[in-house]
Amino acid sequence: MSSKRANILNEYKKNPDLKKEDVESLLGWLKMQPHLPSIDELQVILFLNACYYSNEATKRCIDIFYTIRTHCPEFFANRNPNSKQLKEGLNISLHCPLPKLTPEGYTIFYNCLINKNPDLFVFNTTLKLFDMVASLHLHECGTSNGHIIIFDLEGCTLTHIMKIGLLSMKKYLIYLQDALPFRLKGFHFVNAVPFMDKLMAIMNPFMKKELMDMLQIHTSPNTNLFNSIQKECLPQEIGGSCGSIKNIFDDYRNNINENAKFFIEEETLVVNESRRSGRPKNAGDLFGVEGTFKKLDID
Repeated sequence: MSSKRANILNEYKKNPDLKKEDVESLLGWLKMQPHLPSIDELQVILFLNACYYSNEATKRCIDIFYTIRTHCPEFFANRNPNSKQLKEGLNISLHCPLPKLTPEGYTIFYNCLINKNPDLFVFNTTLKLFDMVASLHLHECGTSNGHIIIFDLEGCTLTHIMKIGLLSMKKYLIYLQDALPFRLKGFHFVNAVPFMDKLMAIMNPFMKKELMDMLQIHTSPNTNLFNSIQKECLPQEIGGSCGSIKNIFDDYRNNINENAKFFIEEETLVVNESRRSGRPKNAGDLFGVEGTFKKLDID
């Protein structure tokens, strides 16, 4: 898999609520779920941590995680960073964890446009790259006390917004809120655009109250952002002091490219619906009727 991997013993040391017997119980449960892929101890630990060590919540999270990944190939298939699609994508949008944790021990994921030409922007590729970065970071660094996501909208135009697919937004927000093994603690838009209402109109129907409550919109990197996140944890492009995001991303891009094997092997971890106890699930069960979300009208 990845050239670097979180240390299992360290996970038990840094998480006093993490119990070996809970992990073993869940590994035993997985063996009795013929539709689920075989996953290892680290992956179970990530889910347990994200679910605050509730075994039942962890079981639900594992099932929906692999079910969504199976039924959304637009995000979770063809993830080789050496492919033409993703090589181009890595020159259009930037996604990486920042090097410094917050004092609370939260990991910050930073996202922005590199090439601001909206003709080149592909929303599904952007989501795929963000998820690849999230997956690789979890695998390499293990659990965090929490996760913060920042979207820097510098250079975003109305044309970018018009290229967002409503169904894609719905699918990924459901996955982010119900499946991805994050402890989401913050969700920020910085350099907010004048047409934020258009973006929020796409997102709001699919956001739970918990995500709405943590969402903060900043018209510029300002004191409100720094009230939530310390300057030393943020890149200089938005007034922080942890270094240039371009330099940080250049290093992380190399990490992405060097871990093609990790992403290719990760793609094989899917659900076999023919072996699910009860009725097999499909995309309609997860996300509703696709035709309802095909078009966005922006006045």
